[in-house]
Amino acid sequence: MRWARVTQGAALGVALVVGGLRPAGAAETNFVEQFDTIYNSLTVERRGDLVELRARARGSEALESAVDLSDPLRLVIPYTRSLYGALFFQPQPKRVMMIGLGGAGFHRLFSAAYPDALLQTVELDPKVLELCETRMQFKPTANTPVAVQDGRMFVKRDRREWDWLILDAFRGGFVPPHLKTEEFYRECAARLSERGVFVSNLHATTELFYSDVKTIQAVFPQVVLFNTDGRGNVIAFAVKYRTPVITDPAKWPGAAALMVPAFQGRLDLAAVRKERIEIPVAQMGRAKVLSDDFAPVEFLDTLKSNNADGKK
Repeated sequence: MRWARVTQGAALGVALVVGGLRPAGAAETNFVEQFDTIYNSLTVERRGDLVELRARARGSEALESAVDLSDPLRLVIPYTRSLYGALFFQPQPKRVMMIGLGGAGFHRLFSAAYPDALLQTVELDPKVLELCETRMQFKPTANTPVAVQDGRMFVKRDRREWDWLILDAFRGGFVPPHLKTEEFYRECAARLSERGVFVSNLHATTELFYSDVKTIQAVFPQVVLFNTDGRGNVIAFAVKYRTPVITDPAKWPGAAALMVPAFQGRLDLAAVRKERIEIPVAQMGRAKVLSDDFAPVEFLDTLKSNNADGKK
């Protein structure tokens, strides 16, 4: 089922869109639309050149993606910049898989920076792909294909290897439990190239964060965390090898060496490098490894964490 609503009426120039049909000439009109699918409750809003995709859950809305139509390469959502920290561990991404499309906020800059690379996206909800194409002006190409499928099923069936494997899949504000388990992470590790890196977008404001990190550590011998300043997002980078060491920033390539023309004015890799944080060892003791038999993701995601002293 899908439906749409208008906020503040026509006086603010907001277009009412019902049943997916737009009035003639409304392509550049501000609008707010809401859609309910079997997977998500979505809001799409346009204000000028900015289009946001939000997920409604638990009585609130979470901003999932956004695009600036006047500069589609601009990384509007801060954590998408942090994802490029993968360059410090695998600086030549020729084959990338991303689980979770959102509004393709990451995709446009990546494709401009690495036009010969393959960026394979897997998205569960066909409505997300439709909105991304019709409202956010993203057009999949041969180098940016989108498979409408469950991410875990794709990883299990597709035998290709990936230089980056990015997990950024949210359903109603949380990651589905079957994409949070030790078994799934082992399946991901098996799909990485020899020097490939697994990347996961984590929320650091609940008890789920510590279980997330502990579960990733159960599979990958080296894990590095980047904190998107003030946003509640922590990006985990993990590799399946023990040497060379990736946990020492002194061994990372310099930000200047990783810059490409498309990044100029849009991505400050030196600032991304400074986002690295230590793994919260004191809080990890109480965390449980998530498995296919034990993955209380929604429960843990409602328990606020106490980052100050590690106590519940």
